[in-house]
Amino acid sequence: MQLRRFVTGVLVLLLAACSQPAAEQTSASIVEDMRQLGVEPAAIAAYTEALQNLEQARLALQSLSAGDLLLVQNIALGSVANYEAYYNARTSYPQFDWSRNGCSAPEGLGLGYRETFRPACNVHDFGYANFPRFPSLYNETGRKLADDNFLVNMNQICRPKSLLSRTACYSAAYAYYLAVRSAGWAYFYD
Repeated sequence: MQLRRFVTGVLVLLLAACSQPAAEQTSASIVEDMRQLGVEPAAIAAYTEALQNLEQARLALQSLSAGDLLLVQNIALGSVANYEAYYNARTSYPQFDWSRNGCSAPEGLGLGYRETFRPACNVHDFGYANFPRFPSLYNETGRKLADDNFLVNMNQICRPKSLLSRTACYSAAYAYYLAVRSAGWAYFYD
């Protein structure tokens, strides 16, 4: 039965890979991976919802003219690699707050993933530090988008891990996400 599920999962992933752009392939493979590994359904649902929210935000971005609002959203709601490229060129963007403190989870909540998730935390820090300058982002919708992108980036960090490590990593990502959703407002509105 396990082998049959595995083979079916591989076939689904191969068919999906042939018909979807790269970002969608990665997202779909993460969802399928989480399901096959038995990750908590609430964590899968939160990830799927985060992907949908970010896609809607990206579509809305396409209608904006160029400027700091568009740029801050592109950086804060993008991938870790996208953020790192801008961070490495940060002297060209002095209008933004580039400070970052990595993963500032309270002691005991680090779950052993502070360093693993540090790149995703840095992107999240950028959004929290810069969204307050823009009234259209300095609200619960903006905070939710930053948090959703945080979850997406953490799950992308988990995906290449070994099969045995991924389930725990996805669960830790969900725990970090729940923490920022419940207590992040204190930092966002600081």
